[in-house]
Amino acid sequence: MTTVSDRAAETLTVLRPDVREAAENADAAVLRPEDQTQLGQADRARIALRVALVNESPSYADSVAVTLDDAEVVRDVERWGELPEPTQALLAHCEQVALDPADVGADEIAELREHFSPAQVVTATQVAAYASFRVRLESWLRLVAGAGDGPASQAGITIEAGAAADGFALSTPDQAFPSMRWVSRVVSGGDFAETLRLDAAVLSAQTLLREAIMTGHGALDRADRELAALATSLINGCGYCTAVHGKRQVELSGDPLTAVVLAEAGPAAIADERLRAVVDVAGALTCTPAALTAADVRRLHAAGLDADDVHDLVAVSSMFAWDNRLIMTLGNAVRP
Repeated sequence: MTTVSDRAAETLTVLRPDVREAAENADAAVLRPEDQTQLGQADRARIALRVALVNESPSYADSVAVTLDDAEVVRDVERWGELPEPTQALLAHCEQVALDPADVGADEIAELREHFSPAQVVTATQVAAYASFRVRLESWLRLVAGAGDGPASQAGITIEAGAAADGFALSTPDQAFPSMRWVSRVVSGGDFAETLRLDAAVLSAQTLLREAIMTGHGALDRADRELAALATSLINGCGYCTAVHGKRQVELSGDPLTAVVLAEAGPAAIADERLRAVVDVAGALTCTPAALTAADVRRLHAAGLDADDVHDLVAVSSMFAWDNRLIMTLGNAVRP
């Protein structure tokens, strides 16, 4: 009999081998590590279950629930009173990370610190952010495989912009994407790497996966991958990733306009049909739950992206569902 785990493994076979291997290693590092002293496997599964539920992904929810004796309690918020207070706090934090990382600030991290160590906070947040990545990757690769023939979608999600495109004086790339400094809410005076090193095994697996997705030899042009990362980060509200990947898109593409237009005037101002489709689909994947449809996939094909291009695009937007959530919740970005 084919299990949920078997179906998930089959779904990932369409990814590039380097991305697939890195994704499988990350899954083990996050959900089934050898060292579980910081956070037990049951708590990891509880977090992943809540993330799956808010993303309306029953298949992923079922795959992580099978290891839990209290899965029905975790599924039903009305029954959370049956759980220990620290577990309730953990689930509430991780659910908010999954739903909208912009709503998790210093006060929320301080409340979680009443029950958990800095290392435990980092690990729990990594689990929630990773599950946000994984649920998108699996769900939407299956959608891509089954898109079939039919009409293509048109205009997609809107990224909130400060002004209309017409008659608006755009910034230069350096102005639109300034250098940013990240300040940890978990480690006093710590930077991003120092904070994430509190769970070094996950940091290593995550870094290898990001590198495979963003810089590996793939079908989708690297500048387009950066554009998808920028679109995802803009919708999530991650100023740090917006600055980094907006600047990188400009450098890789040699185009000083598209990334700035996206950031300051929104996707409707992007004239190129292919780039607009990339931005819109990345945006649809960013929502919680994601709003991608088969018609969106067909739109990508109509704009000239083949199946491998689309798989790369799904991987990029899913990856930044993970990265944005860490950067926005474990600290905040400021200008130097």
